[in-house]
Amino acid sequence: MEQHPATPSPADQGIEVQIHSSPKFWPFILTFAVFGALVGLIIGLLGEPSQEYTRASASGFFAIFGAGLGVGIGALAYVIVDRVTSRKTTKHLAVPLAEDTDSSGQQG
Repeated sequence: MEQHPATPSPADQGIEVQIHSSPKFWPFILTFAVFGALVGLIIGLLGEPSQEYTRASASGFFAIFGAGLGVGIGALAYVIVDRVTSRKTTKHLAVPLAEDTDSSGQQG
């Protein structure tokens, strides 16, 4: 059984493909959301105490607001990084692998 024929058929010819490395979306979003929540929490804890709200409720409000702002900034940062890395695409030659055959020579 011959795996690689000496003269490849037209179907075995390589295909030119473009490889693009892009960042992962969710790690960007989650990182910026956590960072924004921490900044909001710190702002809430260090701010002036209020007559109307407890320090815990004000800190929670600022943490939620900071997380939302962090998600927006993270999405914007992801788009910028994705655009920068998409310009660095490379072209490679992809060669299809031989189909699997069983011991009797039949495909399957």
